[in-house]
Amino acid sequence: MGGTDKTFADVHGTPLIAHTLRRIAASDAVDRIVLVVAADAVPDGEAVVRELDIAKIVAVCAGGARRQDSVFAGLLAMGERRWVAVHDGARPCVSGDVLERALAEVRGTGAAIAAVPVKDTIKVVGEERVISDTPDRATLWAAQTPQVFDYQILLDAHRAAGVEYTDDAAMVEAAGHRVTVFWGDYHNLKVTTPEDLDMVSLLLARPAVEYRVGNGADAHALAAGRALVLGGVTVPHPAGLAGHSDGDALSHAVIDALLGAAGCGDIGTHFPPEDPSLAGISSLLLLERTVGVLAEGGWCIANVDATMLAQRPRLSPHVPLMRRNIATALSVEQSQVSVKATTTDYLGFTGREEGIAAVAVALLYRP
Repeated sequence: MGGTDKTFADVHGTPLIAHTLRRIAASDAVDRIVLVVAADAVPDGEAVVRELDIAKIVAVCAGGARRQDSVFAGLLAMGERRWVAVHDGARPCVSGDVLERALAEVRGTGAAIAAVPVKDTIKVVGEERVISDTPDRATLWAAQTPQVFDYQILLDAHRAAGVEYTDDAAMVEAAGHRVTVFWGDYHNLKVTTPEDLDMVSLLLARPAVEYRVGNGADAHALAAGRALVLGGVTVPHPAGLAGHSDGDALSHAVIDALLGAAGCGDIGTHFPPEDPSLAGISSLLLLERTVGVLAEGGWCIANVDATMLAQRPRLSPHVPLMRRNIATALSVEQSQVSVKATTTDYLGFTGREEGIAAVAVALLYRP
């Protein structure tokens, strides 16, 4: 890249290496980080680390003339650990999932690298740009980082290395150790050319959205003298659902799905049946309060899908209003809420008309 140090290239106002360090430090699979940079870039590396103020980064050290010299310096600065991962600072899009897979793989094999199957046909080209061979693409994987090892295996391989290697895996292979691959990530690009930097800039500009899925279920017995309320709709029927609130099993299933997706417990945690203030309360109000619980964690609702199970009464005619009520209570569009009704063909307590059940699935996202 024009003779400049690509690891300090500007990406959205931040050095490339800072993006890489943030990604790695955010992973629970990593507890200690040593940053290795060119000798004349140590002050710049130290400035980046001070700005990040990440406790996991314990040292910035000078590398050597060759890649393996730099890795060896990092190993010595790191100090003995059970496992060690070597990652290119110019791969800022490494994901937490890749790091988790790295740790899981090395625990079983002692030596492993991230890699992805090649997508293009590879040609071996000789003199005068003449193709001399076309390897079978089915056996070809593109090596990435992190490359993870038993610390002592990697240290011994470096000490024994008599020639230059292009990566640590090749060095460990030469030392007689078996190295496996685990699934990397096609987004885990290495910045080598200006075009690579453009692509990485686009990837890092994307909002890092977190998604969560939750499911909920509820069932209530039918009791004479109660209104049958589902999705905030009073359905004509001789019996209604027993419960401390209005017994709205549909709304309760949706509440549990939402709380479960957010990791916030269940409906009984937030709206306990022992609470006298909740006696007879509309479950649509509980849905509104649930939205407040989600908002505290920064969660937004992507969609809700719910199904009611009842032999009788026939609920389908009431579904549009139920859907509208739930969407209003959740402050989302109706297109984000699906409500369905089915029977159990006379099977079980719903088939015997002893009660009504509901199940729901919710998808949340956090920008």
